[in-house]
Amino acid sequence: MSSATAVVQARLGSTRFPGKMLESLGEHTLLEWVVTRVRHATCLQRVVVATTTEPIDDQLVAICKQLGVESYRGPVDDVLARFAGALAGDPADVVVRVCADNPFVDPECIDVVVKELTSSASDYAYNHRPHGLGNYADGFGAEALTRVMFERLASAQLTTAQREHVTLAIVDGSVLCRVHACRTSGILARPELRFDVDTPADLARLETLVSRGAITLAAPAMEIVEQYDRVGS
Repeated sequence: MSSATAVVQARLGSTRFPGKMLESLGEHTLLEWVVTRVRHATCLQRVVVATTTEPIDDQLVAICKQLGVESYRGPVDDVLARFAGALAGDPADVVVRVCADNPFVDPECIDVVVKELTSSASDYAYNHRPHGLGNYADGFGAEALTRVMFERLASAQLTTAQREHVTLAIVDGSVLCRVHACRTSGILARPELRFDVDTPADLARLETLVSRGAITLAAPAMEIVEQYDRVGS
């Protein structure tokens, strides 16, 4: 059975929404939402938050300690190097990438991505990507790479943008690999929905959903979509 480690990329110096990781959504910070939910994925043996060496992220590291989750500090813009540092000495066969602006990231969806990565004998799997074939809502899942694929990516000659966006070189075809798009049916097949937080307006929209729909840290993806359809946002 493959072992998997999730790397959650997070920082406080976002240009569009500075400090958003420590903003509140309901009774919890965005970081707490993400870390708590990711740690419930049964496929994971380790979760680490990869942040930056900037002084502004001292506070984020302190919050990680309070939450009982590991943190690693690396370059601001070379996020791929940050991942590599976080994974140094880690024996995991699978690397899961989670963006910390997805407070509703779903542990069962993560489990599906990792399972399908392995069962499809792919190098890279995902369940939502703009213009991709995955049909989950934006914000519910993750990307997963085999460790071999990650090492190939980390050692490739990439552009600054490709290193900043970690898997961009796979998405744009610069680094060839076997790609698998995870698809679902029924209520979760809602690729038009957005549950990520890029701006204060996004956070306000999700705050409305959390309060009106009584969404908790433990709410599964299906319940979140059902409440979205019931109360709107």
